[in-house]
Amino acid sequence: MTTKTMSQSKHRLNVVHGTMEIANQMYTISKGLQYYSIPAKTLNYYRNYLNYSSEFEIDWSRYRTTEKLKLYLLNHLIPENDLFHFHFATSLYKDNYDLTLLKNLNKPVIMHHWGSDVRQLSKALEVNPYAKVKVANTPSIDKHLRFISSHISHCIVPDEELRRYVEDYYEHVHVVPSMVDLDAYSFNPLQKNEKPLIVHAPTHPEIKGTSHIVKAIEQLKPHYSFEFALVEKASHLEAKKIYEKADIIIDQLHIGSYGLFSIEGMAMGKPVICYISDYMLEKYPPELPIISANPDTIRDKIEELLKNKDALPEIGLKSREYAIKYHDYKKNSANIIDIYKSII
Repeated sequence: MTTKTMSQSKHRLNVVHGTMEIANQMYTISKGLQYYSIPAKTLNYYRNYLNYSSEFEIDWSRYRTTEKLKLYLLNHLIPENDLFHFHFATSLYKDNYDLTLLKNLNKPVIMHHWGSDVRQLSKALEVNPYAKVKVANTPSIDKHLRFISSHISHCIVPDEELRRYVEDYYEHVHVVPSMVDLDAYSFNPLQKNEKPLIVHAPTHPEIKGTSHIVKAIEQLKPHYSFEFALVEKASHLEAKKIYEKADIIIDQLHIGSYGLFSIEGMAMGKPVICYISDYMLEKYPPELPIISANPDTIRDKIEELLKNKDALPEIGLKSREYAIKYHDYKKNSANIIDIYKSII
């Protein structure tokens, strides 16, 4: 069944994405599905300061008890929708009871993992000497994954780094890169600040390696003319306005793969610094323009760019081209639809 025939068939596929928004991916995938005329909505239980968009939210004031919420989900949300695409190891019920219910009802379900919901330190260290994780309790992750994968046979991850953590649990593992609406990110290859602006956004400072970045910046300040912005506790919209002014974006120094901040930087045509492990360097496309830096090399990598400011626009152009090729939400949402077709 083609994308068009799926959307034009007698039975329209109604999709729910939930229940935790990670890096605006639920909303972006839903937008991509809507582009292909597939009804999709996002249900986000976990709002935070980033204030990502969501088309549909539970009015918690109407459901003051867990039982009332469960009745609403059971009587309305579940029967009114056809496919459930869950994210970050969450589902409709906080105890994941709905996974059993959905399985019994033969409702197609897929789980999308994003990072700390599956990343285990011992396994990370096998391929990445700088690895750090947000969740130290490996047995709890293992137990949760075993339960989820006993009810769901298909999962999606954004890259090969995360595939390693889930491939022993799920029958089918699909890799679909994180995505952005490229039209929402301004691209000005001729922009140059008199003093280069370096931007870092530490959503989780220890994992991002923020202390190493700040130390490197302080060491370089006496020797070079540049500005540095640390973007903290800003909404995504506010943060984007700062990113647009940047000459250099610094993402993370421990994970060994790049995330949405790097993708946003590339979409804007910015040179991006982020640690890419040797393992992942072999997995990514050869034209990856990201400048790899770890806690030991971050100072040297920043200095190298400050010494070669004239090279920044060319790196930025390659960044934009890479984002267009690999992270466009329309292309990648079409891949999501193919996965849906395989499980319906």
